[in-house]
This record gives sequence, C-alpha cells and structure tokens, in this order.
Amino acid sequence: MKKLILPLSLVVLGLTAMTPIASAQRYEATVRAPQPAIVVTRGVPGRAAADLDRLNRQVREVRHEIRALGGGRRIRYQFERVVRATDFLNSEFRRGNMRGRELRLRADEVRAELNRIRRDLRFRNDGPRGSW
Repeated sequence: MKKLILPLSLVVLGLTAMTPIASAQRYEATVRAPQPAIVVTRGVPGRAAADLDRLNRQVREVRHEIRALGGGRRIRYQFERVVRATDFLNSEFRRGNMRGRELRLRADEVRAELNRIRRDLRFRNDGPRGSW
C-alpha cells in the first residue's frame, strides 16, 4: 500500500494539471462593441473631449453599480436625469454648439450629481444597519 501512494498522488497531480486543457468549458472571445467616437467639428480635441470621455466612463461605472447594488426608484430616476444631461452634452459637443469651458463646467455639475448618486447607493447598501 505504501508503494502505491506515491504513484497515485502523481497521477492525481498530473490529472489536475491537465484539467484546464481538457475541460468541457466553452471559451468565447469577448468582443466589445466599439464606443462611439466623439467627432470634433472645431479645433483639435483637448481638455473638453477628455473631460467628456471621463464623464461617459463614470456614467457607465455608475450604471454597473446600480445594477449590482440594486438602486431604488429614486436613485434610478436621478440616474436617468444624469444620463439625459450626458447625452445632451455629447450631442452638443459633436455638433460644435458648446465651447470647451462651458462643456467642462456642465460636465462637472453632472459629475457632482453622479457622486451624490454613488454616495446614496453606498449609504443605502452599507448604511446605518452596518456594524457599529
């Protein structure tokens, strides 16, 4: 029996090492949909375009947080207002109707609202019923 333990353990070790190779899982390549590019009609994209990209990324992150943490009706309503404001900023920037400084100021206002939504989400899920 003592002589069988070493070979059996080596066989088990070899089988576990080959398991990922021989598994029946389906591996699919994740294909990301291309993000809509911001078209600049006037000048070279600068701080305003970078600020708008950052705002769009933060909106996507908050959307995922709401889905993961289960935001209530009030939070979802506030988030829809933020999404509409972000869509408006994107369209105005693409058309060239909004100057960079004004765009950055409005993006900061929308970002402040996003931060309030994030705070409400975290307080709602970690809030007063957490540990003392």
